[in-house]
Amino acid sequence: MVNSSKTPTGKAKKGQIVIRPDSGSIKACFPRTHFPGEPNQVKKATGISNIDGWQDKATSLQQRLQIEMEDWKLTNPDGTFNENKYREILVDKKLRPDLKIVESTNNQLPPKPELSLMEVWDMYCSFRRESLAETVYQLKFKGEYLRAIKKSLDEVGECPLEMRNWLLGNYSHSTVKRILSCLSEAYRLAIKQKMVNQNLFDGMAEDINTKKKSERIIDQNKEIESDDDVLDKSKAYTWDEAQEILKYIQSNDSRVKHYYNLIKFKFLTGCRTGEAIAIWWTDIDWGRERIIFRRNYNNRLKIYKSTKNDTTRMFPMPKDGELWQLLKSIPQGEPNENLFKNKAGKAINTDSLQRVWHGYEASRNKGIIPELIKQGKVKKYLPCYNTRHTFITHQIFDLGRDAAIVNAWCEHSEEMSAKHYRDIAKYATQTNPELPASQQVQQQSELDLLKEELRKQQELIDKLLQDQK
Repeated sequence: MVNSSKTPTGKAKKGQIVIRPDSGSIKACFPRTHFPGEPNQVKKATGISNIDGWQDKATSLQQRLQIEMEDWKLTNPDGTFNENKYREILVDKKLRPDLKIVESTNNQLPPKPELSLMEVWDMYCSFRRESLAETVYQLKFKGEYLRAIKKSLDEVGECPLEMRNWLLGNYSHSTVKRILSCLSEAYRLAIKQKMVNQNLFDGMAEDINTKKKSERIIDQNKEIESDDDVLDKSKAYTWDEAQEILKYIQSNDSRVKHYYNLIKFKFLTGCRTGEAIAIWWTDIDWGRERIIFRRNYNNRLKIYKSTKNDTTRMFPMPKDGELWQLLKSIPQGEPNENLFKNKAGKAINTDSLQRVWHGYEASRNKGIIPELIKQGKVKKYLPCYNTRHTFITHQIFDLGRDAAIVNAWCEHSEEMSAKHYRDIAKYATQTNPELPASQQVQQQSELDLLKEELRKQQELIDKLLQDQK
């Protein structure tokens, strides 16, 4: 149906395709029910010019699309929209040129049609899947990159140069460079397989400047989880500021206070946000006074995976210390149950955590950090991930802790070899992260002296018993 065929409420009839003007062009808007694999409603450019009489072409196209959709020919097995079938229909309706048809010469049959861009991309993704982490495959190749490619095709069609220009105008240069590089790789692979004759994106990624300008103000909506600068004090809160943040959360309303345990845990351990959310009760070793970090939680895919560097690391939790008391204050659950949960009893959503941290105007949430900056208790905004930076700089610069010990706790240096990590891990679990290194050394020295004294006394007792015999 075209735009005029609506219910009295102004909405399209349930299950019906609507073709109407949208953002300056005539688009086909599909019902969500037939495409459960798509995150948003599917809207596609039709190639119909927005001039008088467009409704007739729209009606004819709508009727054809409705039949194909109800036969599930427009839906892929995974619930996503079938781009290839849609293009075939537009070509059949003469709304889009058939770029795959090559005119025959010398009375010979034309060659087989070449693959479309989307077919080349799908083949490339299948080829790369085994070599990619599942999160990278799902979030980047079948997520961010695929959405960008589809949008550019809807807006400008399959002209590589126009696609490049449109992408550069709508996405970051680093993202566009990566997408165009992947497309070029995809076409090189297709050429090797004799599926296409030329690389349409050869050289398209060149000369794209990805250098970022220095930012005076950190965008509060851009949460960057990177360990490249964990020893940079300017990227960390002071320990006094960390205590002010915790005081504010603990004394605030229930919406903010609900995150107190998680944020304090992050300040006390320096773990990554996903690692904190992924902690289960089975990871708390009360007997050996330690916490085991062995997994990470991906908020978008709602899955648990191994830690960033595929290791299992131990973190000391001295009995009756601050960290011990924090975890004891949380009602203990089943072994495979999360320590930190939202009010619905599920894993905490990092998007919700970020909104509480930096504020969210739509819900009139002022945000923890902006409010503390206004009160003069915190000097600058840093993302919630930087609780990790705060712990690491506090341990090394404030408490004088050896960097190797802190790395064993947090594993922030990918350059450190696995052997070095194993060598110091045992000693690291015997170190109290809540005491200054100097005091730790003093206590260790006193303990060694006491052990030596006890050894001498035992030797004396053994000698007296031997003399009595």
